[in-house]
Amino acid sequence: MVYTQKLVRSDKYKTGKDNKYVEKKVIFEDNRDILIGRIPVMVRSELCWMNGVERGDCEFDHGGYFLIKGAEKTFIAQEQICLKRLWVSSNPTWMVAYRPIWKRKRVYVKLEPPKDENNRGGEKVLTVYFSSTEIPVWVLFFALGASSDKEVVDLIDFNIDDAGISNILVASIHEADREAEKKGIYFRRQGNAISFVDKLVKSCKFPPGESIQECFSKYLFPNFSGVKQKARFLGYMVKCLLQAYTGRRKCDNRDDFRNKRLELAGELLERELRVHIRHAERRMVKAMQRELYGDRDLRPIENYLDASIITNGLSRAFSTGQWSHPFKRMERISGVVATLRRTNPLQMTADMRKTRQQVQYTGKVGDARYPHPSHWGKVCFLSTPDGENCGLVKNLAITGLVSTEVLDPLVDKLFDCGMEKLVDDTSTKLSGKNKVFLDGDWVGVCEDPISFVVELRTKRRHKELPQQVEIKRDEQQGEVRIFSDAGRILRPLLVVENLKKVKTFKGDDFTFQSLLDNGIVELIGAEEEEDCSTAWGIKYLLKGLDDPLVKYTHCELDMSFLLGLSCGIIPYANHDHARRVLYQSEKHSQQAIGFSTTNPNIRVDTLSHQLYYPQRPLFRTMISDCLGKPGYSEGHKGIVPRPEYFNGQIAIVAVNVHLGYNQEDSLVMNRASLERGMFRSEHIRSYKSEVDNNESLDKKRKSEDSVHFGKMQSKIGRVDSLDDDGFPFIGANLQNGDIVIGRCAESGADHSIKLKHTERGMVQKVVVSANDDGKNFAVVSLRQVRTPCLGDKFSSMHGQKGVLGFLESQENFPFTIQGIVPDIVINPHAFPSRQTPGQLLEAALGKGIACGGLLRHATPFSTLSVDAIADQLHRAGFSRWGHERVYNGRTGEMLRSLIFMGPTFYQRLIHMAEDKVKFRNTGPVHPLTRQPVSDRKRFGGIKFGEMERDCLIAHGAAANLHERLFTLSDSSYMHICRRCKNISNVIQRSVAGGRKVRGPYCRYCESSEEIVKVNVPYGAKLLCQELFSMGISLKFETQLC
Repeated sequence: MVYTQKLVRSDKYKTGKDNKYVEKKVIFEDNRDILIGRIPVMVRSELCWMNGVERGDCEFDHGGYFLIKGAEKTFIAQEQICLKRLWVSSNPTWMVAYRPIWKRKRVYVKLEPPKDENNRGGEKVLTVYFSSTEIPVWVLFFALGASSDKEVVDLIDFNIDDAGISNILVASIHEADREAEKKGIYFRRQGNAISFVDKLVKSCKFPPGESIQECFSKYLFPNFSGVKQKARFLGYMVKCLLQAYTGRRKCDNRDDFRNKRLELAGELLERELRVHIRHAERRMVKAMQRELYGDRDLRPIENYLDASIITNGLSRAFSTGQWSHPFKRMERISGVVATLRRTNPLQMTADMRKTRQQVQYTGKVGDARYPHPSHWGKVCFLSTPDGENCGLVKNLAITGLVSTEVLDPLVDKLFDCGMEKLVDDTSTKLSGKNKVFLDGDWVGVCEDPISFVVELRTKRRHKELPQQVEIKRDEQQGEVRIFSDAGRILRPLLVVENLKKVKTFKGDDFTFQSLLDNGIVELIGAEEEEDCSTAWGIKYLLKGLDDPLVKYTHCELDMSFLLGLSCGIIPYANHDHARRVLYQSEKHSQQAIGFSTTNPNIRVDTLSHQLYYPQRPLFRTMISDCLGKPGYSEGHKGIVPRPEYFNGQIAIVAVNVHLGYNQEDSLVMNRASLERGMFRSEHIRSYKSEVDNNESLDKKRKSEDSVHFGKMQSKIGRVDSLDDDGFPFIGANLQNGDIVIGRCAESGADHSIKLKHTERGMVQKVVVSANDDGKNFAVVSLRQVRTPCLGDKFSSMHGQKGVLGFLESQENFPFTIQGIVPDIVINPHAFPSRQTPGQLLEAALGKGIACGGLLRHATPFSTLSVDAIADQLHRAGFSRWGHERVYNGRTGEMLRSLIFMGPTFYQRLIHMAEDKVKFRNTGPVHPLTRQPVSDRKRFGGIKFGEMERDCLIAHGAAANLHERLFTLSDSSYMHICRRCKNISNVIQRSVAGGRKVRGPYCRYCESSEEIVKVNVPYGAKLLCQELFSMGISLKFETQLC
């Protein structure tokens, strides 16, 4: 739309007002769709073409991520302070804040000492900060329509019998009178107060262009239409502040989840998109202004709007991870976008259920790192990384879900339930009535809050209200707060009074959604949960039948649902030390090698591992059962059951010492078991290379500079396995130093990709394709079959990690009377200090299950008792405590001691000795310091620090120490003059007879006598030269030896 605008004076005889306004005259209007940019689409969202596909590429994949330049990116939910409710705080001063997103609309009421120096020791006064202006609260009340002091006190609606409150109000009145007297205004007269506020607002640093009435309408509590309603809400703010000051109301806690909202993909993408649209708009306006200043006609809008700004801006933000700040315009933050890790499906799912709290300084952040009572059932209190992000990065509990914005209008339904409209006057008293707030806005009052709340919750359970609406009755403050905004964490609870409806379902023909629709389960938020009396389980409900004083309203689905996904599948997690559970859930479970995808043949991941024979554990937990029941092979959105969340194999583990080879967490394994395929895995690494397409080649570049795939004799590596197209043939065995992708330029320059140090493998697939930028690329994948070797890392599900220390032949292992030989022998010293009896219980339960026992569950917080496990073992014919009589495999003698043995679920982790082995004699050095480079793949050196030096000194290995730190590092030499003890340089100088000689010469002594050659590290020589350049000379003491 193109229009002109001009200033027009209104007709006073028609409107009764003599005002000026801007009139717009439309010249041209064009309605059509144009491209303003491209945004990435979340996989399996409604816009994605994979949404309606019956069977996707990978059965483990349920979407929720974005594809950016071939990489999978996912959002980490960001914890932000809720801006839709009043914020009461006492630090640095007593304050109540109304904080919408737009800063100009924010209002602060503060309790501060009076400005009058004569009254500094008196009572604090109330002051309002609005539109960058400090206004006495009493003046603002009168500007909003209050007619007397008594009316203002009634609007505040607080007990003035309290002497402290009365003194504050009286002091505020005196402060307002004193400020008005300075301006010569009596603000209690009609119209004087608003003119006084107008003068204050217009005298601020950035005065608004509108009149004071328009400022009140647009910026002061804009959700209220009437001025008297704004005055009533201001009185409510003052009341909240006075209640907090007198101890009748708690200050808001920023760590409480009632005061937090989670920003998910929609909100985060909107924030970044808004920044780039604003940038494109500025560029478009400047381009159009240049046309208009030159008196040229405007062309169609697509000639001025650069769509690449939005497309490239979003792509850059996803690739770099630098996202726009939520409220600082020019700043960017990290930790919003992360690359989706696919070591196993559990790691992929855990990455998409993370939350993050942004803090400016990761040191002391108060109580932000500690668990809060509002985390109960919504955030896992164990799954958090150790280190600087401990407590700041959290994981959602297994049933925790984040609310979306409710689009249905709710106000009319609230009126149907008995809510009264908020009156637009300042004289009506609301004492005795409860205030009703909807998303922080005061929408009405109700006389009977109990029946009002009961009716609302009944309608929610009957689907007459959206199921994600949160209803809270605050009896102490006389408020009913209703929330329907996005970002609240909800969790499902059983409704006790509706449990009898379960009988109406026939068989197992019901889903979680049907339970929600019938009111048997409802979603409860952090604030509404305070109104609930929740039982920890069904057995507590049965106990409550005998006690009339206990009346439960809700019941937990299961106590293990308080944990996150990676914690809830750990057997007997409540028997283990919390640190060991954290290690398993945050480290070992996400590093375990499993079967990451079901479509590895069409994926080209940079690095992937696959276990040949993954197994399900013998035990079961409530969470593992609920993730996929056999009867529901196709779960929510076609997700298959979830045995892939367990990544490992079941091994027969004996707790015993074995020739000293399993000390300090090392393991002894059965060589025959490994040869049969136990823990055997496949390691696949992909190499990617790009070349320019002929069509997309830049005209400015020379044709001989273009790079293409091809085979040529290379000086940097071997090309024996390459075909003429520059790619190796399938099945080629490539070793260190071979060329994996051949690239060359027209000029003959070699740009080939070579295998780095310690890299090798068999070529599995070669993929040639093109990307969105028009560049051709090739990917070559190398496969290695890896059998466990010494130094590989393993872990049980209880944080008991260890490396393989010895491979023992099967015939040398101890064996039971039934001929069972253990696969792994673990040291008994691993258990007492680590406090992980859960692994022993898992082994005992697994032995009973393997022998046909029916007790299979090891759910945290509702596990079987030790006696029940012992009885199951006893019925199977074993010792009650899992011990067995074993015989020495070397001598055949019966061992005197009994050995604890049982099947335990073990995981092979991605940390392997072959990826970490590092050796070097001499090799590449840094050009400045001439010391070995640091990277392992560049054939770099090995770190040798102070503690390693101390060990060699203690052993007396002086020659070895000299070799490590000097001979194989940066050996060098320099010349020292023994007379002046300075460095002598090697120079070319003239001698008698006109000859020139080259050799060491001391410029201080001007002689070449008594100069000795000393061996020093080049780093020391470089330091001397750098100090000399700064005017600092070093003296050296030398002795002939």
